[in-house]
Formats: sequence, structure tokens, C-alpha cells
Amino acid sequence: MALAGIAWLAFGIVGWLGVGILGLFVLFVAVRVDLENDRPVGPQMTPGLYASRYRDEALASAREKAARRFDVAALMSATRLAMLAGACITAIGFGMLFLT
Repeated sequence: MALAGIAWLAFGIVGWLGVGILGLFVLFVAVRVDLENDRPVGPQMTPGLYASRYRDEALASAREKAARRFDVAALMSATRLAMLAGACITAIGFGMLFLT
């Protein structure tokens, strides 16, 4: 609902180009979150950050691992919905830009 309001605002300010760019932005953020898969984010120069995360996951109990899988599944369903919404808004925005 909020995304529709922001798209309406972008349409009022910039037109269909604004709607298309908003869709690309939403799609970019959703794909980035999906690729990170609830892992720490940092530059390539911090391998210790990634190693400590994997070490913590390997030493976790079965209950903690199950809770993490549940959290990741919930996050992934939200990112899939955001990717779908971003793709739809992008298609509508740029489609209407080129059709009008």
C-alpha cells in the first residue's frame, strides 16, 4: 500500500519515468537482500566477518539452527514479494513511458 502511494507521488512529480525508476530501486534492494541471505554485509576485505558468521552457525545447537532456518524462510518470502512488486512497477512505469 505504501509502495503504491510512493509510486503515485513519483508519477505526480516525474511521470512514468519516476515510476519506472522507483520500480528499479525496489527491485535492486530486494535482489540485494535476497543475495545477502541474512548474512553480514561488508567490503570484500573483511573475510574474518564472514568466517565468524559461519563458525557461529556451525557451533549452534539444533534449536538455534531451526530458528535461523525459519527466520531466513520468512525473510525470503518477503524479498520474493518485493522482487515481484518491483518488477511489476518497473514494467508498468517504463511500459507506459514508451506507450504514451
